[in-house]
Amino acid sequence: MSVTLPTTPKPASATPRPLDWGGESEAALGGPTQRIERLGSRFSVDVTLPDMLADVAIGWIADLLAAKRSSGVLAFPQPGVEVGDEGTPRVNGGGQLGTSLAIDGLPAGKVIKKGWFLTIITNGRRYLHCITAPAVASGGGAVTLSLDPMIRRAPTDNAVIKLAVPEIEGAVQGSEAGWNVGLAAIYGISFTLAERE
Repeated sequence: MSVTLPTTPKPASATPRPLDWGGESEAALGGPTQRIERLGSRFSVDVTLPDMLADVAIGWIADLLAAKRSSGVLAFPQPGVEVGDEGTPRVNGGGQLGTSLAIDGLPAGKVIKKGWFLTIITNGRRYLHCITAPAVASGGGAVTLSLDPMIRRAPTDNAVIKLAVPEIEGAVQGSEAGWNVGLAAIYGISFTLAERE
């Protein structure tokens, strides 16, 4: 069972990083270099929380320790992004794979901007993706989005999409020796959340 990490205080810093499992294939006899994409590329985020009072720090520490045994869920930081009304976005047709995703349930004419992130919830697990091309929803609220990385688990029809507040879910990594109330009050708490699949 995943642990939803607190929303306050907001991170003092958050640095998203792609975890890329693709690679370049060099030709043995001087031919062109080819990019080989592989399923499994995903994201991680390095988080540093601000200095906290003890009563706030103990809650964060407890949740981080619990999340190490399962997985942690964190609102993915997108400073300056205002998605506005997202409607009720859902996957429009099960079994989709690759770098395109058909969704519906958006407000008519909703403008989707390149660089926004979204989360697809599949079988109870969250998968984070970046939108790589702008799009506009139809009058019926449907649109096909270009995504990176490739979809790793085919979502079911009507799987939930989180666009206004995307989330990242994964393994909590960090220096547990530094997760104590005294240090949290002086330095904040640092950890990494890395998608598992």
